[in-house]
Amino acid sequence: MFKKTLAYFCALLPFCVMANSDSLIVPMNKAAKTIVSSQYSYVPVDILMDNQGNQFQSITGQYKSYVQQQGNHSGISYSHYLEDLADKLVADGYTIAAKCIGKCSNKAYRKKIDNSFRYKNIYQVSYASARKDSSGYLSAIKGETGSRHAVQVFAHNGHRNVLKYAYEQIIETDMPNSGVAVNNNFKIQPLDFSSLKAPKRDEKGTTDHPMVERFPGSYIVASAVNDFESYPLIIGPYKKSIPTKKVSGKITTVNYRIDPKVGPYAVHMNYINALLKAGFSLIYECSAVSCGNYILRDNLKPTIHAKNHNSDFYNLTRKSHYYLFSAEKVTPNGKVYATMYSMQISGKHSVEMVVDIIEERVMSKVALNVDSHTLSKQIQATGSVSLYGIEFDFDKHTLKDSSAKQLSEIADFLQKSKSVSLYVVGHTDNKGMFGYNQDLSKRRAQEVVNTLVSNYQIDKDRLVPVGVGPVAPKAANDTESNMQQNRRVELVLKSPQFL
Repeated sequence: MFKKTLAYFCALLPFCVMANSDSLIVPMNKAAKTIVSSQYSYVPVDILMDNQGNQFQSITGQYKSYVQQQGNHSGISYSHYLEDLADKLVADGYTIAAKCIGKCSNKAYRKKIDNSFRYKNIYQVSYASARKDSSGYLSAIKGETGSRHAVQVFAHNGHRNVLKYAYEQIIETDMPNSGVAVNNNFKIQPLDFSSLKAPKRDEKGTTDHPMVERFPGSYIVASAVNDFESYPLIIGPYKKSIPTKKVSGKITTVNYRIDPKVGPYAVHMNYINALLKAGFSLIYECSAVSCGNYILRDNLKPTIHAKNHNSDFYNLTRKSHYYLFSAEKVTPNGKVYATMYSMQISGKHSVEMVVDIIEERVMSKVALNVDSHTLSKQIQATGSVSLYGIEFDFDKHTLKDSSAKQLSEIADFLQKSKSVSLYVVGHTDNKGMFGYNQDLSKRRAQEVVNTLVSNYQIDKDRLVPVGVGPVAPKAANDTESNMQQNRRVELVLKSPQFL
C-alpha cells in the first residue's frame, strides 16, 4: 500500500526519491525535457562533502547522470527544487553533505567536474555561466563504506526562468570481473635499434659532424657549415621572450631522417645520454608542452641558421610531438655547444632530427690599417684600395676613435701625392632596406671626407664622397665574416687617370 501511495505522489512531483526500473535514486521527470544522460558500470567519483570544496569522498561503482530542463510554466525555482529534494533525501535516510542555495559560488561544485569524465555531459546544465543569485547545489550520501549511495545535483533558473538541473548518482559496487587474463610467460624484449638500416642514401655533398655519430637507420637530407657565426642557444622556456645565450664560432648543422618506429623521444634520450657520457653538461631540456609555442620558429627565423634547418620547425607548438635540448662542454681549446631537436608529425612519418654543433672560438685578429706606402702601391696597381680600419658606431655615421690611425695614413698619402684626387666610397652589407643602406654609406663617406678636411687640412676639392650601400659586395652576405668584408670604406682614384 505504501509503495502505491508513494508512486502516486511521484507522478505529481518534479522528482521523487525512490529507485525505479532504471535504478535511479531520483527518477527523471517525465514532464521535463531530457538534454542528456549517461551511465558507466564502474568508475570512481568524488562527491562534494562541504560547501567550500575542501573535502571530497571518493566512491567507486555504478554511475548514472542526466540533465533536464523544465519551462517557466512549471513555476518551480531552483531553490524550491533543491530544498524539496534535500528534505526527501533526508527522509529516505541520506545525510546532506553539502548544500549551497542562494548567492553562493559554484567553484566548489566545479572543482571536481571540470577536469573529469563527468564534464562531457554535466556541462550542458550551463553551471559555469549560472548566476550566483539563481543557482545552487547539494550532495547527499547514505550507507557505510562498501555499500554507499551518493547523489549530487546542481540546479539553476536560467533564461526566461527555465529550470535546469544536473543529476548524478554513484552506487558503490565491487569491481566486476571482466575475465581478462595475463600471460605469465610474457617477457619484456629490450629495444635494439642497432640493426636498423637507412632506407635512403645521404644527400650528395652532406656529411656528419666528426664529434657526433649518427643514429642507426638514419640518413642525412642536408648539412651546412659556417666558419664563424653567432648563434642564439636556447636555455629556457618561451614565455614572453626566449631565454638564449649568444655563442659564436664554427657552426655545423646536420639534418637527419630516422625510422618512424624509433620515435623522437628515444632519439632525444639517446643523444642526451651519449653527450653526458662524453663530458657534456645539460643546459636546458624540454618537450613540446613545456618548450613554449613556436620557440624554434621565433628563435631561428631572424637568423641565417633558419635556411640550414631542413625541417618543419615553423609549425612546432605545445601540441606537437618534439623534444629539444642544449648542452655544453669545456675543452682545452674552448667550449663546444650541442643543441638538437627531434620531431615527428605522426607515427607513419620519419623522425626529423636537426643537430647544431657550435665550436666556440675567437675570430683571429688581423692588421686592419693600411700604411700610406701600401696605399700608394695598391692604388697604383688596381686604382682602388679597400680599408677596414675605418670604423663607425653601430647603425650610425659617427667615426670611432680607433679610426684615427687609418685616417692619418690616408692623409699622409695625400700630402705626399699632391696631384691625386679620390672618390671616398662607403659600402654596407645587405641587411636592411636598400635605400637606408645607401644613405648610411653616403653619410659615412661624407664623414670621412669632413674629418680629413678639418683634422688633416686636406683640400676638400680632392675628395668626393660616394655611397653605394650593398651594390658592390666583396663576398656573399651569407655569414658574419663575409658581411664584415662587405662593410668597408674604399678609396678609388679619381685623377689623374692612373699613377
